[in-house]
Amino acid sequence: MKYRYEEFTWPEIRGAVAENRVAVLPVGTVEQHGPHLPLVTDVLTATEISRLAVERIPHEAVLMPAVYYAFNEHHLDFPGTIAVEGTTFLNYVTDIGRSLAHHGFRKILLVNGHGSNVPFLDIAARNITNRTDAVCAMVPWWNLVPRELLEELRESAYPGGMAHGCELETSVLLYLRGDLVQFEKAEADFPPQRSEFFYWDLQSPSPVFFQEFFSRYSRTGTSGDPTKATAEKGRRFVEGAVERMVRLIGELREREIRPRVDHH
Repeated sequence: MKYRYEEFTWPEIRGAVAENRVAVLPVGTVEQHGPHLPLVTDVLTATEISRLAVERIPHEAVLMPAVYYAFNEHHLDFPGTIAVEGTTFLNYVTDIGRSLAHHGFRKILLVNGHGSNVPFLDIAARNITNRTDAVCAMVPWWNLVPRELLEELRESAYPGGMAHGCELETSVLLYLRGDLVQFEKAEADFPPQRSEFFYWDLQSPSPVFFQEFFSRYSRTGTSGDPTKATAEKGRRFVEGAVERMVRLIGELREREIRPRVDHH
């Protein structure tokens, strides 16, 4: 059964809508990930984890072509990063969702692969939900990795060992596309200023929202310890995230969109 949106004909899209399939949109960015990982890391992780989930349940979902470019000015001191204005990115993703809703899709899932996308995709999902007849949810793929699995497999220091081009991302890339990883160039790189409130970690983020230019606290463009990464860890991280995404898609598909009540 087809599940890649761009491979459908228009009558087939109409059929997918009639089947109440969830539209799954991976969103990443093209930016530096240290000397050992490719620029496409955030797109690749979001897209491949989404693909592995959707291909298990093609009767329940369609996989959209990924959004490659996003907001990441803070990485521009390292060559390769492509940065898009925040409002441009926000409006672009919102328009994709509005188009899907126009065609009749009522359940949309944004799968994020880039930390700084989070506030923009949160608002994009709300825009889509508020301005159309659809409902839209957003999830960073690392939030779907089971907590107990992270606690079992993690070897890098906390906080900070899993932040950017780190043990988690490098493990996932070693599993998904090991040919793109130059592991011999990986090295630990922790910000010199870490405290109770100022740190970065994907497993358990700081309570404070803060991001400055990456070159102010990273020598290599990495934040964390990629030397602790392995392909086997990556396999288990990916499989755990995929399993939970399958359940998430199923729950979103079955979720009732109840009528609004105007209490004026």
